[in-house]
Amino acid sequence: MEGEDDEMTAGQAMEQADEMRPNNEFSDSLKQNWLRQCDSRLRGSVVERSETVDFDDVGADTAWAEGLAYDTELLAPEQFAPLYVHWLCAQMDLALGEVARAANEMQLYSDYVQEFAAWMRRRYAPAGGVQWRY
Repeated sequence: MEGEDDEMTAGQAMEQADEMRPNNEFSDSLKQNWLRQCDSRLRGSVVERSETVDFDDVGADTAWAEGLAYDTELLAPEQFAPLYVHWLCAQMDLALGEVARAANEMQLYSDYVQEFAAWMRRRYAPAGGVQWRY
């Protein structure tokens, strides 16, 4: 992760989600909280299952103590960055009661998370020496 400066930031994810859901009235602090939840979920369900420290210094969940700056680097590598936009859109849709639309966004989010998890399994050994289950 060192030296890579093209990772998606919190601000970029929020901007892209706002483009997909124009005129939404959700506050930046709420969207930041949703990003924190997203990275916390990813860290627990994907990253911590691998033997690596590459993600220790990134993620909305780790940056939260100081507040979430626009340029806070999110946890997932660039090729999986769309998961954040789909996550944010799904959260907005759910909050507005648009369940079918939210379900579509959650499916897209889930697809990216599965790809991220598969990438992690190929790249890193499993944590604790356990075998990966596919």
